[in-house]
Amino acid sequence: MNQKMKRASEIFGSVDPHLNVIDRGHRRRPVHPLTSKDWESAGGSFCSRCRQEALRFRPFDGVCLDCVRDIDEKKDREDKKRAKILKYVKAHNARIRR
Repeated sequence: MNQKMKRASEIFGSVDPHLNVIDRGHRRRPVHPLTSKDWESAGGSFCSRCRQEALRFRPFDGVCLDCVRDIDEKKDREDKKRAKILKYVKAHNARIRR
């Protein structure tokens, strides 16, 4: 059951004896242990906002997830402040109209 693999020249030689076939062998890459330089270069990229190394980013602006949380919290605070000011303005305008 254990058949020897045929070379390309043996397979195609029976079909066309004048065909020049160049047989290729398979080279395996040597396995080298990782060095400290390899580990350093295997890290993530740098965040465009805080310049810290990170592995996961928001795709459209390249901001790390910690910065995304900070941006979202800041936006929430600004929205609450804006709503508070708008509520005050509406109440103030209601008092003026009386």
